[in-house]
Amino acid sequence: MSRESRAMMERGMKNEQTISAASSNANDIFFKSGGVPLFPSTFVSLPLSQYPKSPGQFFAYHWARTRHYFTGVVALLNIKLQSMDSWTTRPRWKAQRGKIPPTAKAMYREMLEAFASGDKRALEKLCTPFFAEKMSGAIDRRPRDERIHFEVVKYNKPLFYPRLSSYMISQYNPKDRVNVQEQAIVAIASTQKMHKYSARTGETVPGSVKVQDKVEYVVLMRMLNTQTYERTPWKLWGTAKTTSLESFREEQAAIEKEQTRRAGWGESAGSS
Repeated sequence: MSRESRAMMERGMKNEQTISAASSNANDIFFKSGGVPLFPSTFVSLPLSQYPKSPGQFFAYHWARTRHYFTGVVALLNIKLQSMDSWTTRPRWKAQRGKIPPTAKAMYREMLEAFASGDKRALEKLCTPFFAEKMSGAIDRRPRDERIHFEVVKYNKPLFYPRLSSYMISQYNPKDRVNVQEQAIVAIASTQKMHKYSARTGETVPGSVKVQDKVEYVVLMRMLNTQTYERTPWKLWGTAKTTSLESFREEQAAIEKEQTRRAGWGESAGSS
């Protein structure tokens, strides 16, 4: 091989490495920004009173919920076992499920208050970069002479809320072999009050007062290092909708179709 050809090959290899590194960096930024969707097969259960009425659909929905729960438990147990140096040592990682609902409750209230007051710095601290940017954009679109007052009047049904509706852990980023992502969804029931007022006079804008009873499903995300088992702080991703039987079946069908495509079964079937 000539010196010129060798130099061209080396330049090509360096360019490929640069492109690969840039692609990997862009991939990491995307996942860390929180712009990713919820985990596949995320199941946010309806309250029992809103389950499908027909017996067949009722049990189908309950079975889907139960299967989702145990799938999540197995994944959490697997991480816990991996964090044990031996069978006689304590695990370095624990789920600490009981701490998640009060954490979500406090963070979400602080986020709503920060959004109402236009505190972008607080939003950056509490939220994923993607969600914080979205909220900051909404603040920028407000009329300059208008302000918002927000308050949580009370929390409702304290025996049932806040409640951990879903807790999953997954190696969501296919290019990251070290970190996995935790996703928690917490149901919060509250009465909220909001009104707009003039920044100049402080007077309430007529017709802007709203008092609402809400059940919201707050999504938290954080990263877990599977070598050190250190976690990043929880960040607010946004809110989720409850899973209906119809939407669950549609998602499962889409997942199965994608798995079939990746396995190449559809192509071989079409060519036969």
